[in-house]
Amino acid sequence: MQLAIQIQACIIGVFAILSTLRMSLAAFGVFCALCATWGLLTVRVVAAHGHQVLVRAFCSNAARLRQGSFFLTFPEYVVHDKAQFGPWCQRTHLPATGQTIEVDVPEVLVPVNHGVYCLKVNTKVIGVVENFTVDDLLRNPVSIEQRCHDVIANALRSGVCDQPLEEALAQIQRIFLKDSDGISKLLSVPTFKSTQLLLDADQCVRPADTATSKAFELLVQRKEEKAKLSALEAAMETEEQKVQMHKISLQTTRNEFMLQQEAYGKEGAALIEAAKHTKALYLFAGGSGLSGLNASTVLTLPRD
Repeated sequence: MQLAIQIQACIIGVFAILSTLRMSLAAFGVFCALCATWGLLTVRVVAAHGHQVLVRAFCSNAARLRQGSFFLTFPEYVVHDKAQFGPWCQRTHLPATGQTIEVDVPEVLVPVNHGVYCLKVNTKVIGVVENFTVDDLLRNPVSIEQRCHDVIANALRSGVCDQPLEEALAQIQRIFLKDSDGISKLLSVPTFKSTQLLLDADQCVRPADTATSKAFELLVQRKEEKAKLSALEAAMETEEQKVQMHKISLQTTRNEFMLQQEAYGKEGAALIEAAKHTKALYLFAGGSGLSGLNASTVLTLPRD
């Protein structure tokens, strides 16, 4: 009887142990599932290569800039709101420090001839990204494109505002060819150091309104007429030179004839000229077809 009780106690103990292990395994499985769910929902892998990202935390003003590959866990997150990018608010990503980038500046409207005409100028700025912090992004909300636009517009307007249309076009080209370094120094933009100011290669300085378009057409017509007039003057000058050369040739022939006339008299000079023409005709005919003429014909001059 006592043995049966002991066996029954052993069996109950084994069942109790198995039940405890089962509950532990179930709890462990639930714990693992919860950990996996938490990891999937709160852990993020961020890859920021060639640019930077702004990292913030929920319910906090703390922020930092990160670059490269890293993990983020709740409550931190990557900011995708471009309004928080400060001067880089018009770009998809925050550029990396030391990176050379191209800033496409919006079209600049340049009044000409005291506002009578208006030109559109497309420009771009090339520069290097300088080191910046989160505070720099907060203190400079104006975009780099807009800052560059304002500086370039001010430089161009002050340079050509009182000039005629044709001179203004030449002056704009001169500014970008010679004075671009000076304008680049004026582009004092936080987080960005400009190194080169250029006109867009696929664009040109063009009219911004109807009046300027008509003035452009008149300017082109005037240039074409001037080119035609120059060509005509060059042709007339060439013809005049030919006439002068012909006059000189005739005068030379006349002087030679007068010398012959003084030396041999009128008849002798006439015979010499006739001999020249006969010889020329003989050479032109190749020595054949001329009867009574030969290369050894001797011209006898009249005696005084």
